[in-house]
Amino acid sequence: FLAILLFSFQSLKSQNILKPENVFNLYFNSFVKYDDESVKELNSYLINFLGKESTHRIKLKDTYDEKIDDYTRLFLDGLPADVASECSVEVKNYFSALMQNFANAKYRVKEIKTVNDERFKENGFSEVTYEASFKVPSHRLMLNIGDIKNIGAGEMKKYLIDVTNQIKKADKIVSTEQKFNLYQVKIGETIYYWNGGPQELNWKLNEFYLKNLN
Repeated sequence: FLAILLFSFQSLKSQNILKPENVFNLYFNSFVKYDDESVKELNSYLINFLGKESTHRIKLKDTYDEKIDDYTRLFLDGLPADVASECSVEVKNYFSALMQNFANAKYRVKEIKTVNDERFKENGFSEVTYEASFKVPSHRLMLNIGDIKNIGAGEMKKYLIDVTNQIKKADKIVSTEQKFNLYQVKIGETIYYWNGGPQELNWKLNEFYLKNLN
């Protein structure tokens, strides 16, 4: 009996059969936490039923670093030239802390239900209801745009160092309930799950996160 059980387990593992909650975990860790190992595991799952051309050919660490650089450049472009040149390191440190804090998000799956939709013929989808939570500072951080444009280099540097430290020590937990669909693909008796636009996870949660920093 044990030999049969082990054989069955290895067979399932080789086919990379996952439950909806496990697939959601890979999507969340990939596109919210920017975890390259998770996207590799996700790709090894998707290739079984979508083919290599539908896998995610991205390096999430590079995407993470590029976002920090883009945010830094945009912020510096809004400052007077002399202030920008003196505060570039502090600005990058600030956005690095902001991104790291976002990537530390936690989640809890509250419900997974199967929805049958005529548009997908025999394949319905699993609707994942989850709660995501973030740590944010307990009081308002952001300066008004007018204040930012009129602030001196020394004061700006002090402000950036202060808010960066507050983000790193954030202790207030905020949470949001969201839904994420995993579309089903049936091959024989096996059901696979996927989502063609997983960036939705990131931008919805990012919008909530940034609103709660202000």
